[in-house]
Amino acid sequence: MSWFHPAWLADYALPAAVSAAIAWIGLAREFAGKGRLLGSWASSGLLLLVLALMGAVAAAAVVLLPHAAKIPPVLAGAATGATALPRRRQDETAQPYVRFMTLGIALARERLVQRVHLDACTWSDRFLLGIETSAQLRVFVHDLKLYLLERHPLTAETKMINAIYADAEKAIDTALDVQTRIGEACRDGELTWRRDPTPDELFSQRQAFGTALAQCGHLLHFAYVHGRRSEMEELRVLRAKAMSNDAFHSPALPPQRRWYDRWLTRRHGAGRL
Repeated sequence: MSWFHPAWLADYALPAAVSAAIAWIGLAREFAGKGRLLGSWASSGLLLLVLALMGAVAAAAVVLLPHAAKIPPVLAGAATGATALPRRRQDETAQPYVRFMTLGIALARERLVQRVHLDACTWSDRFLLGIETSAQLRVFVHDLKLYLLERHPLTAETKMINAIYADAEKAIDTALDVQTRIGEACRDGELTWRRDPTPDELFSQRQAFGTALAQCGHLLHFAYVHGRRSEMEELRVLRAKAMSNDAFHSPALPPQRRWYDRWLTRRHGAGRL
């Protein structure tokens, strides 16, 4: 029988395609607000593996159960793919043969959940690599909070953002207090002489700063799982602003124009013409 025979396409390829398509819809709904299915090559490969297994199970159901289940092949593929839809009691309602054949799929989905979470954590850690001081971290996390509140106006999301920011701000305050205390101890009350921090003081300072980075990473994690890839450039702008010296020396208000500036501008423009 030819691989392109119409009967083969209708009996095997079409149910597999329908199963994979419905499984994709179910996975997309399940991971909405939890991470990105295509966040890395590893997660993309696991996603393709899950979809391929779902299609293979649908084709196997058509081959092994043509007489026991008096249903069209396309409907068998749709029912198999629907097992990927998020349900509270999926294991109890699924048919025994479906639970047996989807054992490998459950393992692949579990690995996919872990990989998606790891992608979000890795992205957050890499994004914060350029920030080296607690002052920079404070500026960045404050701007990030305002950025997220503007784009997520729902009450539940607003509460979550504010709660994560409160924990991050507390950790940053602790890191700044540790840094200030160690700086005062190194000066020893004299402005002309300063000793180097001891190993224990360096450890305390790095530990406090690492905790602050981790708390800010939670807010970045929220931006990752609830945001879009198109927002990446805007997040980079916020990070560059926090790392620049202008973030600490910018005026509180923009420069005000004088009442005769408009008249001078028009006069110079007319002179050039």
